[in-house]
Amino acid sequence: MSTRPGKTTIVYFLSQVGTTLAGGIATWYINNELGPGAFGEYSIAVAFLFWLNIPASALGDAVKKRVSEGTEQGSFLTAGHALNLGVHAVMVAGILAFRGQVNVLVGLEVARYFAALVAARALFDLALSSLRGYKQVGTSGGLKTFEQVIRSSIHIGTLFFLGVGVGGLVLGHATAMFLAAAVGLALLDGHPSRPRARHFTGLLEYARYAWLGTLKTRAFAWTDVLVMRGLSLSIVGLAAVSKSEIGIYKVAWTVASVLALVSIAIKQTLFPEFSELGVDEDYERVHHFLNEGLTYTGIFAIPGIFGAVAVGGKLLTIFGPEYARGGTILVILIASRLLAAYGEQFLNTINAIDRPDVAFRVNLAYVGANVSLNLVLVSLFGWYGAAFATALAALTSLVLGAYALTTIIGSPDVPYVELGIQVLAAVVMLGAVLGLQRTLPATLAWTLVVIAGGATVYGVLLAGLSPRIREKATGFLPG
Repeated sequence: MSTRPGKTTIVYFLSQVGTTLAGGIATWYINNELGPGAFGEYSIAVAFLFWLNIPASALGDAVKKRVSEGTEQGSFLTAGHALNLGVHAVMVAGILAFRGQVNVLVGLEVARYFAALVAARALFDLALSSLRGYKQVGTSGGLKTFEQVIRSSIHIGTLFFLGVGVGGLVLGHATAMFLAAAVGLALLDGHPSRPRARHFTGLLEYARYAWLGTLKTRAFAWTDVLVMRGLSLSIVGLAAVSKSEIGIYKVAWTVASVLALVSIAIKQTLFPEFSELGVDEDYERVHHFLNEGLTYTGIFAIPGIFGAVAVGGKLLTIFGPEYARGGTILVILIASRLLAAYGEQFLNTINAIDRPDVAFRVNLAYVGANVSLNLVLVSLFGWYGAAFATALAALTSLVLGAYALTTIIGSPDVPYVELGIQVLAAVVMLGAVLGLQRTLPATLAWTLVVIAGGATVYGVLLAGLSPRIREKATGFLPG
């Protein structure tokens, strides 16, 4: 990765570490105060939020793409926000009109708060997309950290001082996003300009394909939760999943997602670069950046899988002793995140070079596979079925995305040697972790020491075996 995108990736990654730290503290506190059942209820509400947020995300992707192309940016920006406000005014009205049904689906009396959350998420997502379109990727990462810190502070504060329940968590979530959206728009380098019909048309032409990409992202993160919830409410669930198990599942998903932070940073950084290169059809540079991105996408998740095999269950006891049940789930979900991360690099490239129609077909196949696999496997195997369904659907997206990109710009230059080095270092790390486990007490505190030792072994081996990674790492050091 060249210096500018590489440094942008580092900045975005570090901001997401802050986001994850703030969110992790809040997740730990919520689970300790309310238990996995209440956290499961909150997760169900957020799951419905992300599905209803699909129009805003699709419009946000369209704004990011059109603005990043560098022409008539202010007009596309204004048109995107106008469309977003119109769509979500109708959506909020619908939620309030059918609040009884919403309360049944979520399982709580939270429809009014939920309507506010949907509106807040729409504004926040479009603020993030606008920043990324103007190549303020680092700022967008900082904004996400700011939102998470505010949300965590509200959640912890209201739980500690007021003792609020899940409804208070939903309202606090909405409040944080409204505040963060306002800050994001204030930090935006661009200025609104009067849009014309072609600007609305240009956004909608891209969004009509991008919505399925958004649906795919939501399906990856939340289909399993919704299917587990839906089958538990129906008579067809052969392996019912409790709210507590849903809570433990989402905690495992949160931990697995930490290992995907690098891939997310790479994806967000490379999109505007690919977008500019795609306009000039400079596919040689696209191949170069993609190769760099693939080299670092799994640098944390690959050792994460091996580490979770050894210490995953014990690590989850940070949230409480009952969370150890999610150890196997954690291993499967980390594998899912890894497969999805590589697949997303291919799809990100396809979208950035303005072929959302191709990405649409890949995403359609993914959504179909994810929903059908979840319905079948959750019915048969409960939460283990949900985890396996997520992994198999991610593999489907990876294979189809790689094939689709090959048909457009030729076969991607996959860094097999670098990936092999990462796997080798992770295997040796696993051996070191298992050896340490035999000699140290099996407590949570000592497990954290074992994890730190394993990470050190992996890092040293990786730097020693890969001159490319060693050179890149030293290049970012000061002086």
